[in-house]
Amino acid sequence: MLTTIFDADGNSFNAKVEVEDYAITVHSRGGAFGKPNLRNPDYRRALRTILERLMAGNATLSGVWLDSTVAQNWPELDRQLLDAAEFTLPVDELVTLIGQRGAAKGRPIGTKGHGNSTKRVRIGVSGASAGELVKLLNSDVHTRSSRLPAETLRRVEPWMIDEAIEAFKSGVQHGFQDSTDYDVLLPTGERFPPKAVFGIALTGVIGRPAMPSDFSGGVGAPCFESIEDAGYPIIPKDEETSSPRSEFDDERAWAEGSLVRVQHLRRERAPGLARMKKRRFIEKHGHLFCERCGLIPSRSLGPYGDACIEVHHDTVAVAKMEGKTHTRLVDLKCLCANCHRIVHREVM
Repeated sequence: MLTTIFDADGNSFNAKVEVEDYAITVHSRGGAFGKPNLRNPDYRRALRTILERLMAGNATLSGVWLDSTVAQNWPELDRQLLDAAEFTLPVDELVTLIGQRGAAKGRPIGTKGHGNSTKRVRIGVSGASAGELVKLLNSDVHTRSSRLPAETLRRVEPWMIDEAIEAFKSGVQHGFQDSTDYDVLLPTGERFPPKAVFGIALTGVIGRPAMPSDFSGGVGAPCFESIEDAGYPIIPKDEETSSPRSEFDDERAWAEGSLVRVQHLRRERAPGLARMKKRRFIEKHGHLFCERCGLIPSRSLGPYGDACIEVHHDTVAVAKMEGKTHTRLVDLKCLCANCHRIVHREVM
């Protein structure tokens, strides 16, 4: 039977878990983050919690087996990912081994990449009925009243996330640990822990250092939504990424060696600010267009034409942009890619 797994604070995991006599099945994660086809994004968190509670409840774990449709036709020994003797290892190590061994199963030798480490798995529990397992799986759940309300968390704005990332880079002190399941991905390819980034930003809203107990992370939580609204994708820790490439690579080439130009371009590339500017621009005008030449790309270039509209810092002289500068949306203009480059040549 399907069952819902909750974390210690009473928040449900977005993961499909089935319980029957003597076994628990955790369904695979699939799809892409931010896309409609995403399913079971909390796979790892749910798997870790299940193992923690089974072991804490002194359940007799007989092993873990790959349970994908293809693997179900294999001999049991070929499907096995963990044996009973390995449950003396720390839970995080068990989760890692399940992912690594599951990804390797069925992959031809020499295949590039790490494979899918979040496949459907079956956990064997000797002597435990389905009802006993359901009770055990949610034995450590309580409701924490210290969580800040969602309306407070949603007061974190995109520019605060930008500043929090810069503060994290500079080594600002905070009370958050490294992430275990997800990372904030920067355009540079750097990865930062989402809760730490959001917590640093939240500090400016609540007027005191934010603590891990103030909010929860995870897909759909205000923490993740605020970071993604600021233009930073959040990806699973085991997801590979290609080398970062900016749409401004060509401009960085001619700006090389000029610090103020690089700073100018970097501010324009601040993803939260650019996304907010475009969002407000559409709210006001109904569509994006170039404020210099009047081009409406969605009409002349098709449904993906808006991709050529870029955000330009219009009012502050480049030479005066050194140090920390707070940019207002009225300081920005929406320009097509061609006009944007022409303007940069004119003012620099």
